[in-house]
Amino acid sequence: MKLSFFSEYFGFFQILSPRSFLCLKFTGKSTSKSLVNHFSGSFDLSCNTLDKFSHLKFCISSINRIVITVRGFVTESKSFVTEFTMHPVKRGIIIFIAVVAFNFAIAGNAAASVITVNNSTGQVADFISIQAAVNAAGPGDEIIVKPGIYEENIEITKPLTILSESGNPSDTIIQAADNSKDIFGIWANEVSIKGFSIRGSDLAAGIHFFGVTDCLIEHNILSNNSCGIDLYMFSSGNILIDNEVSDSLTGISLGDSSNNTLRNNSIVYCNIGISLFDSPNNTLDNNTVSENNEGISLTGESNGNLLVNSTLKSNKQVGLHIYGTSSNLIYNNYINNTVNVKSELVAGENFWNTTKSEGTNIVGGSYLGGNFWGRPDGTVYPRGVRDTDLDGIFDSMYNIEGRGFIDYLPLKESNSTVITVNNGTDQVADFSSIQAAIDNSYPGDIILVYPGVYVENLEIGVEDLAVISASGNSSDTIIQAASSLDDVFSVTADGVAVNGFCITGNISSSNAGIHLYGVEDCRIENNELFVFGNALQNSSGNYTLTAGNSSNLNPGFGIRLDLSSNNTLDNNKVSYSSACIFLSNSSGNLLLNNRVSNSNYGIWVDSSIDNLLGNNIAADNKIGTYLKNSSRNAVVSSTALNNSGSCINLWNSSENILSNNTASNSSNVCVILHNSSGNSLINNTAAYSSYGIWLDSLSNNNSLNGNRALYNNVGIYLKSSNKNILENNTALNNSKYGISLWNSIQNELGNNTASYSYVSILLHNASMNMIASSTASNSSYGIWFDSLSSNNTLIESEVLDNRIGIYLKASGKNVLTGNNANLNTVYGICLNSSSNNTFNGNRVASNSGYGIYILNSNTNIIYDNYLNNTKNLYFDGKSSGNLWNVNKKPGTNIVGGPFLGGNFWASPKKSGFSQTHLDADGDGICETIYDMGKGNIDHLPLAGSF
Repeated sequence: MKLSFFSEYFGFFQILSPRSFLCLKFTGKSTSKSLVNHFSGSFDLSCNTLDKFSHLKFCISSINRIVITVRGFVTESKSFVTEFTMHPVKRGIIIFIAVVAFNFAIAGNAAASVITVNNSTGQVADFISIQAAVNAAGPGDEIIVKPGIYEENIEITKPLTILSESGNPSDTIIQAADNSKDIFGIWANEVSIKGFSIRGSDLAAGIHFFGVTDCLIEHNILSNNSCGIDLYMFSSGNILIDNEVSDSLTGISLGDSSNNTLRNNSIVYCNIGISLFDSPNNTLDNNTVSENNEGISLTGESNGNLLVNSTLKSNKQVGLHIYGTSSNLIYNNYINNTVNVKSELVAGENFWNTTKSEGTNIVGGSYLGGNFWGRPDGTVYPRGVRDTDLDGIFDSMYNIEGRGFIDYLPLKESNSTVITVNNGTDQVADFSSIQAAIDNSYPGDIILVYPGVYVENLEIGVEDLAVISASGNSSDTIIQAASSLDDVFSVTADGVAVNGFCITGNISSSNAGIHLYGVEDCRIENNELFVFGNALQNSSGNYTLTAGNSSNLNPGFGIRLDLSSNNTLDNNKVSYSSACIFLSNSSGNLLLNNRVSNSNYGIWVDSSIDNLLGNNIAADNKIGTYLKNSSRNAVVSSTALNNSGSCINLWNSSENILSNNTASNSSNVCVILHNSSGNSLINNTAAYSSYGIWLDSLSNNNSLNGNRALYNNVGIYLKSSNKNILENNTALNNSKYGISLWNSIQNELGNNTASYSYVSILLHNASMNMIASSTASNSSYGIWFDSLSSNNTLIESEVLDNRIGIYLKASGKNVLTGNNANLNTVYGICLNSSSNNTFNGNRVASNSGYGIYILNSNTNIIYDNYLNNTKNLYFDGKSSGNLWNVNKKPGTNIVGGPFLGGNFWASPKKSGFSQTHLDADGDGICETIYDMGKGNIDHLPLAGSF
């Protein structure tokens, strides 16, 4: 039966089946020149459940009323929406009602809206569920989902973009509310979903496409679903990129779907990683499919697909399963499984390589061709075949596992040829000199050097060459400079390895034992460099090192890097050099587990960035580790000791990290920063030196956190350095000062501990600094503001068990609030020639001499303090004009009263003024003023017993 429809834009609708399962197909042609020329599509309608029709776009339990919405675009600026409502009048008769909701002549495309979703109470949003936002959205709208866990199953029937606000899938999670339903059911074209964790649909899919196009699924994590992403019913032109899928029956499934792109996805721990059934002409590019039962499955009419740049490894049953497919192009993949290809008896003809062309292949070779074939046990296919022209492609084709599938250009990893060197008579070798072996080597070869002394200067210009001692013992394989005017090793090629040698000789200035110039990816490991010396053989046949010519007062470098990046120096021992390890204009290098000693500089990093120095030992040098004009480097978990000048030294260097290092036993300074800003010093230990940590000469905006300065003359010292932050540091047993700020401004000290010094914390001519929540104890002076230290703030700190707790000398305009100055043997607080300071909210108690001792100090404001000492106050005749109270005003005072005024004066025997004078009106203030003599009067002494 055919029913015409009265729209000029659509031709007709046709009922193709009279049964309860109705498949409606609409077709037509535009009669308006302004419209797209043709419209076509289909809808599946069913009154059944989803048990048998999980792919249907519409599912209803009855057929009382069906509304079909058609949305589309005429031009880029014109859209239309049409709804068809069907009402069954009686069996076999359906009436179509058309509601035209657009006008192409005058209507423009509405601007897209942004809708927000949040199901927590932290932020206001438009909706608390994603489905509610989807229901309310118009075509093309953007839905932003704030972090949280959303338990939902979501159906999308219109073009939408749904994004997590953070872009981080780990904090925006969509959990299936019903694990038998899809989490996302996509029924519309041009839907984008990005940035979610999607999980828990055990019996359905995380994301399910139903006959849609031009959708984008990007940067999502899908786990614990029956299928991670399911493209079904002629879904085409969709893009799946940068998704992670795991722990599902099928990671990504394509059924009857074509021309889709899967790129940069990772699929692990699934039964099948990627499955294509009757799905042609799709692109699978740069995906990683590993640790599944089956990696990728191509079955049915899945023809003409492209599988490229992908990794299929460690899949338990098979890497690639093909059945009945043909014309697929499969090249430049890394395929490494116990069974790489499984095929049934029916298998079409596929292409396993492309035409050889220049380009970096998946195993680093310089040509594109076929695939790399291997097994987890290290076997590489085809076996027993060479690559004589070194193009990275085997000289013979590979019959893939003997199944008749031919890769004509199988890729080859860099498999080395071993070349032997021995200059003695005990071992037959290919060459008697190392340089001769180098001259006859190819990239990727290994030169194996047997024990002996080789007097040579070596030049290496062959990439990926490894020069290794056969014994692995540097003490018996020695390379001694033939000329002091050249490097012993001069390396000018990338990827070179030098391993297991003793490298020695009287090497002159600017030359080196090992010199890397303009190279990358080299590895210098397990060597011993004794630059200022020679090797001699003793009577027992062993070799010993002796000091070189003492007239050579300016030796060269141990290991030197110039303009070299991403190299590794590991477990080398270098000594007696100008600099044991020297980096110049070199970045991204790793210096690990090296020992550098007895030189001017242990490790010198000059004009270099982004290097990591980890777990090195620098001992008995002038300077242990030296960073000059260098930024963004990290010195971590290293030890520097017995270096005469400094253990770690930063000079004009910024944004570096010094973390978990131990620097000790320097006659000068453990760690010094000179004109170096923006650095982070974290959890370092500086001990047994003149200075522990010293920030000098405009070393500004540095952060010191969790460091320990122990048994130095001065623990932590800031000189002419500003705006630094010192938090959670410990300065103990430093003989002179624990923490000292000298001519420094606007620094912040928080939660530091300084004890057992002459002065725990000293500010000398230092202004506008803040000390908060710190402890200064067991010293002659707890905290000392000296020599015009002004406008500083000391708050909520503990100053106890010192000789003098808080001492201000010739310092004014400071504010001391909420501190405890207790149990000090002479004075709690002492002011000497210090005026215009403010003291309030402090507790000064149990001090053996005086609580507050004032000499020649005037116009200080001292109020709301708690004093409980045998002798609370002393002042000389020159100390007048100090203010002992503020005007009475509401506010909780230091003993809990309702008004602020003066101070609380107590004594251990409860005979203090505040303890013995009445408060008749109950306002917490004594009715009598407290006249201390010589013009010092507390007009509003606090009352009550504390």
